[in-house]
Parts: sequence; structure tokens; C-alpha cells
Amino acid sequence: MGITQIKDPVHGYVELPDALVDGVVDTRPFQRLRYVRQLSATHLVYPGANHTRFEHSLGVYHLGRTVFENLRGQSYFTRDADIDEIEEIQRTLECACLLHDVGHPPFSHLSEGLLDETTLRERIVDTGLVDAFDEAGVGGEPLRAASPHELLGCVLIVEEYGDAIRAFDVDPFEVCGYVLGYSLAYERGEAWQYGVGAQLLHSPIDVDRLDYITRDNRMTGAGVLSFDVDRMVDAYTAHPEEGLALTEKALSTIGNYLEGRIALYMWVTQHHKAVYANRLLQAMLGEYEAETGESPVTVDGVLGRELDDNTVLERLRIAARENPDSTLASMYDRFRGRRFPDTCWKHRIALADRIGSELGGRTGDLDDFTAWLVAEDDRLERMLAEALDVPTHEVWIDRSYVPAYDPDELEDIPIAYGGTTRSVGEWGLYGDRAFDVPIPFVFVPEGTKRTAIRLLRETFADETDEKEP
Repeated sequence: MGITQIKDPVHGYVELPDALVDGVVDTRPFQRLRYVRQLSATHLVYPGANHTRFEHSLGVYHLGRTVFENLRGQSYFTRDADIDEIEEIQRTLECACLLHDVGHPPFSHLSEGLLDETTLRERIVDTGLVDAFDEAGVGGEPLRAASPHELLGCVLIVEEYGDAIRAFDVDPFEVCGYVLGYSLAYERGEAWQYGVGAQLLHSPIDVDRLDYITRDNRMTGAGVLSFDVDRMVDAYTAHPEEGLALTEKALSTIGNYLEGRIALYMWVTQHHKAVYANRLLQAMLGEYEAETGESPVTVDGVLGRELDDNTVLERLRIAARENPDSTLASMYDRFRGRRFPDTCWKHRIALADRIGSELGGRTGDLDDFTAWLVAEDDRLERMLAEALDVPTHEVWIDRSYVPAYDPDELEDIPIAYGGTTRSVGEWGLYGDRAFDVPIPFVFVPEGTKRTAIRLLRETFADETDEKEP
């Protein structure tokens, strides 16, 4: 079997069997991922952040294959499983790693909310995946909890890639299971190694996270992450009871991994300009639908192989040109010219300086203030817009569109030593670290920040006083 090499800026040469290239990589749905940016509009802040779901998928494949090959070299892992089972798990994992993001709509997570969930779930039922999960005893919870892009990916895996996957002697439903964090074979009572295959793609230490953490840091140039990827890859192990774990080889680098992931969230995804750029793009998508009566992102559009970032940006451009007096046109002009307003504060220090001092300087008061901003954002946006005499769409209270990262999850990472496993938290590797949480930003037109801050302070004080007994 021939091998194709693809040079990746993060991992070096990624090697794929020609059959996998022909059956998966060089197909229209997979090639569409070349035009879906990994970090949505973050390239307007970090110019190098033009990497896409395409190279990320190749990176996840490379890491998944490398880790599994290492596991195969551990005698404990192959005990009580024959070579045919191990080969089947690896083939399934490789397909799942390549295809795990094939359903991402334009701008990655940013436009998922526009996808019609009813249509999407009807398509899932048609694939037979619901019945497959039921027959394995898993039930419907994984499908109910799945994100839209995961469900879209499963539809594509079954409908577009079913024949190609079966030609590799792999079950398409099992590939979908891996994407959602389950092995249907394991749930049916097959060897425990099947479950480990799914964990490699969907767990606190999965290769999906490992790739996007290193890739986002490298491609943005943020430089907030420094840990030994090769050493961590070599540290993967597995046990029948605990499943996927890390050996003590990871002790020297796991702390950097934990801190690096949070640092990327705080200084890349949660960068105040990145928050604004992505919020503006998301708002433009909503204005397009209001202006044209059509959603710019649909289930059929993604399944039709053509809908990507470029296609949607062109739709926005045309709609803005044809409706020059619309809010969409104003937003589009701001987006293309990168005319982004400043936020009333850029980080927690500035927030404490401008708001906290007026609240007695107590941390609890500041936390109460930020919680109030998030809970009342729509009302406060309207209040500020009216007081500042500007259109409502020029005042935004927001934080990153990516869900906040909960460090507690990291305590579930098992470290294996001496025949036992203990979590990162139990080993004390997490220590007493207290990571910051994302704060909401307040974006207002130039020259109005001081007035906006004063209004927010006064309104919060008034409403807080009213609630006191």
C-alpha cells in the first residue's frame, strides 16, 4: 500500500495510506474544511490565525495514529485482544480522527446556532444511527448532548463516507460513536481496548485537544504555551478499569499543558478584540437573515459540500451592497475596515480599577458586577445605547463565544504508576492554582467609555441597593 506524505507546520510530515487519501481526504466534503477557519474571525487580531479545520483534522489523525502505535507496543495493552481486534480499533480511530470535524459549518462554532435542529435530527434518524445506539445499549443521550457540528459530521460519515469506510473494513456507526465519545463495540461487550479507541478522540486528554492547543498557539504566534508534546505522546497508556491514562513520563509537562490551555483561552479566544470580531461576524449572520429572509448557514448547505467561510462572506458582501442603508451594511463596512471600538476595560485589572474601586474594592462585589452584566446584557445594551444616543448595535456586552473552560475537568486526568492510577488532582499536580475566569467586555463607540462606565456603576449601585433588605 502506498503512502502519501503531507507536510504540516506543527507535526512535520503526516503520513497517510493512499487508500485513505483517495477515500476520505481528496473528496469534496473533506476538502471543504480547507475553507473553514479554526478560530473564526480571530485572524483579525492574530494575523497568522488562518489555519483551518483541514490541517487540524490531519493533525488529529497524526497524533491519534502515533499514540495508538505506541499503545500497541505495550504488552499490557495487547493482552487478551487478538491482532485483528487491535487492527480494527486502529482503522476505526484513524477514520474517526480524520472525519471528526467534517460537519463544521462556516466559521466553526460561530454559526452552529443557525442550524435548524429539527432538520438535523431528522437526518440523524434517517441514517440509522439512533437505532445503532439503542441496539448497543447506549440509548439516545449521546445524540441529544451532541453539538450540531458533531451531528452533521455523523450524517456525512454515514451518507457520504459509508461505502469508503466499509471498504476499510470499518463500521461507519462505530466511527460516529468515536466522534461522540463512545465505542458501540465496547458497549456491546467487546474488548476494553475498543473503549480506549474512543477515549483517544473524546476525553480530557484526547488528541483533538492536544492538536488544537499546540496548533492555535503556534499559528497565532501567541507564545503562551510551552510543553513537550512528544513526551506527552509517549506517556499515553491504558488499563482495563481506568481506560486511557498517562504514565509518570507526563509529570514534567502536564502542568504546562494544564496552564497552557487556560492561557490560550484567556489571551487568544478571550482577547477583547477577538471577542468583538467574532461577535460582529455572528451579528452579521443574524442581520443577513433579517434582511433577506434566508439563513446564511443551513444543514443542507453544509451537506451539499459547498458552504464554507468564503461562500458566506460573499453572501454578506452582496447583501450589504444591495441594502446600503441597512444595519448589515454598517456592520459589514466595520468588519471589512476592521474599525473595532475599544472596550471599557481590556482585562480584570482594568475592570477592578474602573469598577471595583467604586464597590469598596471587594472581590465579591466585582464578581457580582460581572454576573449582573452577563445576566442583564440585553437590557443594559439598550439602556446604554439610549443614554449615549447611538444605535443599539453599536453597544455590546459580551465575552468569548467559546464556552468557558472549567479547570475542574482536569482533575479527571488519570496518572498511572505502580499498577494504580490517580487523578491529576490527587497527585497534587493541579496544586492550589487559581485560574482567572473570563470577564464580560463592554464595547461602546469612541469617546463614550467614561460615560458608559459611570452609567453602569450608577445603575448597578441603584439596583443592588434596591435588593438589600
